[in-house]
Amino acid sequence: MARFLFFGKAGCSVCKKVYKKIEYFKNNHLPEAEILYYDMETVDGLAEGAYHDVSAVPTIILERDGKELGRWQEIPPTFKTLQQILGR
Repeated sequence: MARFLFFGKAGCSVCKKVYKKIEYFKNNHLPEAEILYYDMETVDGLAEGAYHDVSAVPTIILERDGKELGRWQEIPPTFKTLQQILGR
């Protein structure tokens, strides 16, 4: 199963816009996927971010079956890029 790991901050306006874009893609092109949001201003978010080597927000990691397929920092992927990676 595919999933998006989304690392952001609550007060980040760019993070909110990028999250909505990823959510739209998921809902319209990959409904079986899940989005896991990690707030980098919390202990849990920082711990998960450190585990995934996240150094900037927003960071989006696309995984399938535990394997990283793509990673984007500060600039979201295009829908075309996501479709190419996912073979759709």
